[in-house]
Amino acid sequence: MSFKQRKILRYAADIASLVLVFIMAFMVRIDVMISWVWWQRILIHIVPVIVIEFVVLWCFGALRGAWRFISMNDVKRMGAALVVSSVIFIIARIIIDVSFTSEESNVLILPWGVIVVNFCLSFLALAGVRMLYRLYYETAARRGVSKEIATAPSRALLVGEERAKMVIDSLRMHPENGIHIVGILSFGNDEIGNTISDVKIIGNLKALKKSAEELDASHVIVCENSVRGDDLRKVLRMCADAGLSTRIVPRLDDIVEGKTGIGPLREVDVEDLLHRDPIQLDKTRISEFLRGKRILVSGAGGSIGSEICRQILSFEPAEIVLLERCELFLYEIEKALSGLAKETKILPRLVDICDVPRLNKVFDEARPEVIFHAAAYKHVPMLEYNPGEAIRNNVEGTMNMANAADAHGCEAFVMISTDKAVNPTSVMGTSKRIAELYIQSMSSISKTRFCGVRFGNVLGSTGSVLPLFRRQLVKGGPLTVTHPDMVRYFMTIPEASQLVMQAGTMGKGGEIFVLDMGEPVKIVDLARDLIHLSGKSESEIQIVFTGTRPGEKLFEELGFDEEKMDRTGHPKIYVGKLKPVDREFVLTGIEKLKQLRDSQDNAAVRAAMHEIVPEMTEPAK
Repeated sequence: MSFKQRKILRYAADIASLVLVFIMAFMVRIDVMISWVWWQRILIHIVPVIVIEFVVLWCFGALRGAWRFISMNDVKRMGAALVVSSVIFIIARIIIDVSFTSEESNVLILPWGVIVVNFCLSFLALAGVRMLYRLYYETAARRGVSKEIATAPSRALLVGEERAKMVIDSLRMHPENGIHIVGILSFGNDEIGNTISDVKIIGNLKALKKSAEELDASHVIVCENSVRGDDLRKVLRMCADAGLSTRIVPRLDDIVEGKTGIGPLREVDVEDLLHRDPIQLDKTRISEFLRGKRILVSGAGGSIGSEICRQILSFEPAEIVLLERCELFLYEIEKALSGLAKETKILPRLVDICDVPRLNKVFDEARPEVIFHAAAYKHVPMLEYNPGEAIRNNVEGTMNMANAADAHGCEAFVMISTDKAVNPTSVMGTSKRIAELYIQSMSSISKTRFCGVRFGNVLGSTGSVLPLFRRQLVKGGPLTVTHPDMVRYFMTIPEASQLVMQAGTMGKGGEIFVLDMGEPVKIVDLARDLIHLSGKSESEIQIVFTGTRPGEKLFEELGFDEEKMDRTGHPKIYVGKLKPVDREFVLTGIEKLKQLRDSQDNAAVRAAMHEIVPEMTEPAK
């Protein structure tokens, strides 16, 4: 049956229900003692009454909802429409009563009892038939899927009351998930004993292990809207102790924004344990900054660069130039963006930012207006062994990019920096601080708005600790942590990329923006959480401390002591008030570094870096 045919059939069913209810209202009014006079009154009123009710119901949108998805809003619309219809009948009765003789009006007016009974029965009939259809549909759907599922569904406990009804109803509608909720655990004691969608709130989190044993539950379902950060970590450890696996229902915001699907549950990921309140972007301001512009992203194939490209694409720039020196990375990001782009032109360019002639040719061709400079070497120990490459790529490469942006009249240049540039102990951190100093110095001579954005470790990025831990888990451990007191600030890749774009809209020239990354996290706690997430215990997967690596600090910082961190218009972004930069001093220092670049004299390189960045110190042994 076609959609149009089903629609006509539903309308016909509604009209038939209204007709039957109207006749029943008269029968109730006269105790089923119908004479010809009463039939005459029924026939006089039935057409105008049904037409008025149908038109009002249509105007209120009460007849357009799909029957199998009837909701409280649909029921409210029906009730409101029938109230309005009854008011029309009452007004009509009063007018007729005043305008006609008593003998004429007796035939023409609707009895009060009929109006009241008709309203009640119409509401029950329209809502009831939809509820019955929904019940039939859900039962049939469950039976249909159940025939395809050989095993019985796993029994599970649900943690948190928020959105519990939505989760329970969804799981009932999707038995292919193989999950049956047998009890709800609350964070408090106020709701214990109540039920949600016929599932009882059986206790608080303290009762998790006991409740699982009594109800023979093997799973715990967590709704992401209900449990965050430390609470989720607590739930995970309790589940690990009780031998229960944990799965998560995605945030409703993520479903709406298309970041995840609505159907299947997903495994809890370590990013969930670092959950922050959703970042609120000033999309209007970002749109004004990017829409219709020619954007260039260096390091476009890297973890941060590729995500920045994806985020930029949603604001419909005229063109995105993908600057990347790794052919495979460039191929992958170009393919991904081309599949998503509508009007935006994607230009993949295989370029090394240290190749000045090639870089200038790309700028001549593309004429970018906004630059996001994400290309950099970032592996701390590796650059301790190869300091010359840190100078070549992180310092000279940034100079080349900044000079090209200035020479070609770009509107804005946003450099991605790191918390390791603060009181640096490593070659990598110091090279990024020198790059910051250079773009700060450029703001004094250029019309281009230069700024930097500084943040900490990005979960899941290339070279970060999370992919390493996951590879070690697959091999059965051990997980290697450098020091039990090692702490880091963490962000997810989307969080960092969004805030970089937001900070770019704020730069007026020379600022270093600092992203609020919440509380620092112990690396050993991250390792323990990942072990629990894998369903293992620390007796099965060991954690081994290997000692700090060259250039590493135990604690990272986000701002200098002498800096005054000012708030911006965004709650997650601060700006550092830095001392003025002596451009000639910076240029002289960089020239000296260039001369030492290929010497492999690490001590001389560090000494030259220290001259430019006096706050550079030796790492703790």
